[in-house]
Amino acid sequence: MSSVKRFDVGWLYLLCGLVLAVSAIVLPAHQDLQNLQVKRNAIQDDLHDLEYRIALYQDFLSDIQEDNPIVQDRLLEMQFNKAAIGTPVVIDNSAAHTPLGWIAERARRDRVISTRTEQSSLLTGLSSGRSRLLLVGAAAFAMFVGLLKGSSTEH
Repeated sequence: MSSVKRFDVGWLYLLCGLVLAVSAIVLPAHQDLQNLQVKRNAIQDDLHDLEYRIALYQDFLSDIQEDNPIVQDRLLEMQFNKAAIGTPVVIDNSAAHTPLGWIAERARRDRVISTRTEQSSLLTGLSSGRSRLLLVGAAAFAMFVGLLKGSSTEH
């Protein structure tokens, strides 16, 4: 019986207040970190895509500077609307009309974007937005009650 009478309810209020205060600080920071990691991954994908395009343009430039006969013939055919010898003439309006358009079509790559939304808990919802201030207030109130309960039983 003496151990039950020694148990102070103020500690429960104090611990609950601390948990609420910590969650009001940590959970939004964790969500911000996840958002920044998603943005960092998107930027890295953009960087890899740009490096791929730069490599294609450098290959094209080196082919032109080295006077590659295949590239030279293709450029002449594109600029003067000539057909290659022995090939039938078919007009493709969706085809690239300039060498840069031809390279841009080669550089086009598909990207997968995740549109899943994560489920959030009630505590996560309370710790974001305007309700965050209410959560901090409830935490401070719970800690205040815990400190008052603890000090009243000691006297």
